[in-house]
Amino acid sequence: MKNILFLCLFICSVLFADVVLKPTEILLNGKSIGMIEILTPLEIVADDGKMAKVKVKGVVNQNYQLLIQKSIQNGENYVKFADENPQNFTIIKELEDDYGEIWYEIEGEYEIKADDITTDINMLYDRAKHIYEDSCSACHRVHEPDAFTPNQWPANIQSMIDLNYVIMQSDDLSLVTKYLQHHAKTE
Repeated sequence: MKNILFLCLFICSVLFADVVLKPTEILLNGKSIGMIEILTPLEIVADDGKMAKVKVKGVVNQNYQLLIQKSIQNGENYVKFADENPQNFTIIKELEDDYGEIWYEIEGEYEIKADDITTDINMLYDRAKHIYEDSCSACHRVHEPDAFTPNQWPANIQSMIDLNYVIMQSDDLSLVTKYLQHHAKTE
């Protein structure tokens, strides 16, 4: 019975997880410190209807602390900071990758507009899939999202944009990239 309850709670947390609706500004103690990316998973700590205090967990590289990403193996971007500042996040523990580089498992609490949070991840995925298929099928057969890894997708899409094969608004580019990373093959 305990296992069934745990499974139900896990499934509900995945199906109804809070994510960022669009790239949006993050604040720390009322001051803008960067941007949080669309589809970044969050934990809502407090919500007054206008602003929400949210927690983001991920990793940062010891030598480049301007970016929170999902994990050492998955470079999906969560937060981009304007400046390196030790107050931007709390270090949970030190990690080392296969090349001997040091990373930190971190968490940070930030304020964002409450309207920029959604639980409807499927709506975002449907929109992203539509944009991806419409944009990319104009020139070639559309690759399945699991044709590449989460770390390969951003460069693949950016190369098409750099060659002027695809024109996408910045928000659409972020959405499509995240959609592909979420559905990419695992290594």
